[in-house]
Amino acid sequence: MTTLLIEELSLRAWPAFEEHIYDGWILRFAEGYTKRANSVNLLGPGTIDVSEKIAHCEKIYGEHGLPTVFKLVSGVAPPGIDRALEERGYSRLDETSVRTLSFEGYTPRQEIEHYTRANDAWLTAFARCSGIDNGDKLARILHNIPGETVFAYTEGEGRITACGLGVLDRGYLWCFDIVVDECYRGKGYGRRIMEGLLGEGARRGAGTAYLQVVAGNRPAENLYDSLGFAEIYRYWYRKEMGESFCDKL
Repeated sequence: MTTLLIEELSLRAWPAFEEHIYDGWILRFAEGYTKRANSVNLLGPGTIDVSEKIAHCEKIYGEHGLPTVFKLVSGVAPPGIDRALEERGYSRLDETSVRTLSFEGYTPRQEIEHYTRANDAWLTAFARCSGIDNGDKLARILHNIPGETVFAYTEGEGRITACGLGVLDRGYLWCFDIVVDECYRGKGYGRRIMEGLLGEGARRGAGTAYLQVVAGNRPAENLYDSLGFAEIYRYWYRKEMGESFCDKL
């Protein structure tokens, strides 16, 4: 397992509406919904001068009416790119820990209610639990995921109390969008979602689970620590000053 493999899988698991390949960099666009789908991913060294490449990216994102955002992966980003972006006025955002868990010897702890595709019930509950309502754009991303999908949820008092997304692809399970209704936080619903997703992954033959968590999000970090996830690398964003967009990962 390598950093580049996890990055490739996560790109597939959260597809943009449009992608351009430019000298080893992937420019992604999804009408401003999430930095993940609207950023430059630096997965290859390339041959063009870095300053020229940054200027080109700024031009293309400007044409799309979006701020230019670079995703920098530790051990993968070209040397000096982080400083170059800082000197151009780019702010550093959302340092994120990427963690994995092996399913070897793992025993599923519980099943979870889930849909195989995103539907109105899950999308509505996700918007309420996350406080983010960008339903049309989110639905387009979710419907274009190429791997198997698990749209997990829990219920309490006659309503959905928590949501989570699992994507199975090439033997890996990506756990993402774990959100709990504000009225039900601190009651174990997030753990139930995670244990349910892991159980579903194990039953479907996944060998490894992976996820991303913003560094310093202690409740989430504590949960993932207790489940046995271990950090393998980190990434962060550099964003130019200007128009903002939905600030999910």
